[in-house]
Amino acid sequence: MNLLRICASSVSYTLHLAGGHPGGSGDWAGFLQLQQAGGIPPQRQLAITVLVGAWVLWSLTVHALLLDRVFPRRLPVLSICLDIIFLTAILICGSGEASQLVCGLVLIVMMAGLRLNLWWVRLAAGGSLLGYLAILGCSRWPQGFLTQTPLPTVPRYHQITVCLAIVITGVIIGQIVRHVRQLSEDLLRTSFTERQP
Repeated sequence: MNLLRICASSVSYTLHLAGGHPGGSGDWAGFLQLQQAGGIPPQRQLAITVLVGAWVLWSLTVHALLLDRVFPRRLPVLSICLDIIFLTAILICGSGEASQLVCGLVLIVMMAGLRLNLWWVRLAAGGSLLGYLAILGCSRWPQGFLTQTPLPTVPRYHQITVCLAIVITGVIIGQIVRHVRQLSEDLLRTSFTERQP
């Protein structure tokens, strides 16, 4: 899962760079019809680079811990929270709610389901929803460096659709996790009773 996180952050940064440099993005970027990020000031471009670098370093740290079979108890919770924080910050520094990377908030909820813990799925869904609401707030009421070039906005129905997608994904993944855990407990109980004389 950490390799997925590293690949996702690297690909998203590559797409961001390709959209930001239309002259050197190549034919494949034109084929993908990437949104041009040329309007993003250099200060925010640098912030995105630093955030992606920190995200990749964090992912590599988690991967190294897992390879060494070191499993801190709070590592999954910290990993979910940092994924949401990094992605939200990158979106705020980038194109905001108009970015194609908004779907990453839904992917974080899905990846939390791989841990088969219902509370972590709820944490990922709630955190992703709060992150998206923070992005909407920064688009509506820009502060600091966002006042120079405000974030683009999307229609209200688009905002509602993304919020519903995050919530419904959390509910569906939570139900899948609940059923898988119940099935595993039933199988363990059945195998234990069959072994008894």
